[in-house]
Amino acid sequence: MNEQEFEEKLGAFWDTNDEWSSQRLQAVAGASNAPDENALAEAENNVEETLSGMIAQAMQTHGAFPPEIFIDLHHMLFELELKDLQIDNSSEIHRYKDNAQVALSVIEGKLTPGNASLVMMLNRGHHEKKGGDDEAVCKDCICGRN
Repeated sequence: MNEQEFEEKLGAFWDTNDEWSSQRLQAVAGASNAPDENALAEAENNVEETLSGMIAQAMQTHGAFPPEIFIDLHHMLFELELKDLQIDNSSEIHRYKDNAQVALSVIEGKLTPGNASLVMMLNRGHHEKKGGDDEAVCKDCICGRN
């Protein structure tokens, strides 16, 4: 992937995350214990700063890579910021943690971006097979959970 293509994909990555964040903030704003707008804006900025640094680190380690491998990491970081604001969102954090951990392994240089993409596809497929219920029994699944 050349530099221009990477920049375009990175721009699309941030656009996708901005849209997701806006929707998530709207949902949070409707809660009875919603934090004020300034706290939510600060949380959003914290996530962008943290993730920007992580992306820069991954670029140093791997060069250009598909930025979408960091989508679940973005979402988990955002949910952790919301948790710090006393939002009850443990199920949302749990939803993103597996692929966020894979993304962190890329940043640390423990996984290549290509291998991470494969692991994430398996994780998503497994989650879909269970209907999004982490406690559900997996039928005909490699995990062997009964």
